[in-house]
Amino acid sequence: MMLGITGIISAYILIGLLLLSINLYSKWSWRVKATSIIITSAFYIITYFSFPPLLGWPTTEKLPLQFRLISAHVEQPNKETGKKGFIYLWIAEIENMSSTYAPRAYELDYSNELHEKIINVKSKLDKDIAQLGEFKEPDETMNQVDEQRRGVKSVYIEFYDLPDPLFPEK
Repeated sequence: MMLGITGIISAYILIGLLLLSINLYSKWSWRVKATSIIITSAFYIITYFSFPPLLGWPTTEKLPLQFRLISAHVEQPNKETGKKGFIYLWIAEIENMSSTYAPRAYELDYSNELHEKIINVKSKLDKDIAQLGEFKEPDETMNQVDEQRRGVKSVYIEFYDLPDPLFPEK
């Protein structure tokens, strides 16, 4: 039986009530009581910020060096509302050319260059051509030139058609 978020909220309410009853009826010093309240409040905040990755939201961690692209979605920036643009990639990391990990969603800052690459790659994915991606670490000099030229950090990702696997002859 899984309770999910409701169970965790209930557990924290119970912990808060226990803490309150201990603080009201104990003869501990006010310093111990205040410290216990601060520690419990810190755990509430830590839990709040720890949940999004567990719920399947995209991560902003560094991309793996080699991966198989499963899907992509682009949200363009909106100047009227001031909304920042993002590019979402759903990828499976490749350990070696024969094994992959479970897919994971990644969130990248929007850039025109990456958006153009995603448009080309999505058209190939629509034609059932599997795509291999490689994330390349940018040089410091290249990064500074990019920031001055465009005002945005560029992500260095290259996409390639994934070759058909060779099956052994029977």
